[in-house]
Amino acid sequence: MKCTKCGTTNDKSAKFCDNCGAPLATRTQRKPKRNKFMYALVLLAMLLGLGFGLGQLLGEEEPEVALPQEDTEASEEEPVEEPQEEPVEEEPVEEPIEEEMPVEEPETQVSSEESVEGTVTKAENITHPSDQEEKVEPKKKDKAAVIKDAQSRVYTILTEGGQGSGFLFSETGMVVTNAHVVSGYTDVIVRNINGQDHEGTVVGISAESDIALIQVDALTGIAPLDVEMAATDVGTEVIALGSPSGFENTASMGYLTGIDRDFYQEFTYENIYQIDAALAPGSSGGPLLDAGTGKVIGINSLLFPEGDSIGFSIPLYSMYDQLDAWVKNPMSREAVAKIFPAYDDFDSNYEDEDYEFDYSTTHEFTEESLTEFIVSYQEFYELALQEEDFYYVQNLLVYQSNIYNSMIEYIDQIAGKNMEHIFNKLDITNMEVKEDHALVYTEEAFEFKDAEGNWSVQERTKVYTVVMDDYGFFYISDIVNVE
Repeated sequence: MKCTKCGTTNDKSAKFCDNCGAPLATRTQRKPKRNKFMYALVLLAMLLGLGFGLGQLLGEEEPEVALPQEDTEASEEEPVEEPQEEPVEEEPVEEPIEEEMPVEEPETQVSSEESVEGTVTKAENITHPSDQEEKVEPKKKDKAAVIKDAQSRVYTILTEGGQGSGFLFSETGMVVTNAHVVSGYTDVIVRNINGQDHEGTVVGISAESDIALIQVDALTGIAPLDVEMAATDVGTEVIALGSPSGFENTASMGYLTGIDRDFYQEFTYENIYQIDAALAPGSSGGPLLDAGTGKVIGINSLLFPEGDSIGFSIPLYSMYDQLDAWVKNPMSREAVAKIFPAYDDFDSNYEDEDYEFDYSTTHEFTEESLTEFIVSYQEFYELALQEEDFYYVQNLLVYQSNIYNSMIEYIDQIAGKNMEHIFNKLDITNMEVKEDHALVYTEEAFEFKDAEGNWSVQERTKVYTVVMDDYGFFYISDIVNVE
């Protein structure tokens, strides 16, 4: 057999030239035929869209093509001349190719099939979770976010006879509350979470259902709370907002534990909700929220005095039409006064500017009320540190006072540093009641984890300065650490 490179005649069975060592024509023939087969496979893979499988095919077959790697590389680097007809027609050249073809072809096909199956399996594994996610119900809102969002539209309702709660019902500045909160009054004070007071006028009240509506011009244009227009199921987690026991705009959590409860007292309560979220005097008229959606589902109205944490809330959907009717057609002062006589000397012809309402009343500091206030403050303070959110104590501090601003700064400093405060001691050691404020002395201790994860026990002796507004609400104006 003649070498195509140097022309030396070699034995027919020789694989390499005896003179120059180049591969003889019998071996150079394998490359073109093998490439045709590979081109066909490539075309097939492209038609099937198996780019990934093709990559595996080429990567696995290349080592099988190269017999002696160095010589094959050499033959690829130097262009091979067109083979002569004689070596092409020789039968021995085709035999090894035919023997190898059946071996390579099934291997290639199996490899392609495995690639296809593997690709489909991976695609299924990837898309299956997303399919499941589409079927899953939307995530419920975070409770802290629900409370924080709602509190800006929950108010303390103040009258000469006491205080209650309410919430924004319409963009026209209408606030819902209980009838028993404002009965006997046509003019009230509505206080927001920042302690700002606004004048309100009762424009809707019922003698049968314990509901009322107050017009507050200063709240016009503010988006109201969303309401739930369907009945809520037993077991739903709920949040009750209001101003219980003088603690303005606070939240308590629980569950809806009963439905279809009926009471007949001064008002008729039918099919109302029973809840175990803590209520107290002052909670009346506040909203009951679905903790998952943040929507108002009820109006907190009653507290069972002989049980622990048993309250009742009027379903809002059952009163919506009446409230909406008052929004569209407010009652006059005369009509409101006829439902519950407001004043013995009420004159239906009086002018608004001539009418004055006196909220002055006498309130005093007591040991019991101060103790309750400081204990509650520390509970909210610990919650504010845990949640790293100032709003939990915001309404218990004098607005823009030094302690108010320093508390904001401290909570901002610890935010995101994984610190922990666990309070385990609060002893009230002394009280001093002054003319316009009270001093409360305490000894406190808490476990503290710093940003590095180190735990320590911190002890403090503090003096709280507590002030009271004209309506009997307590606020902290200063906190001093005593050395």
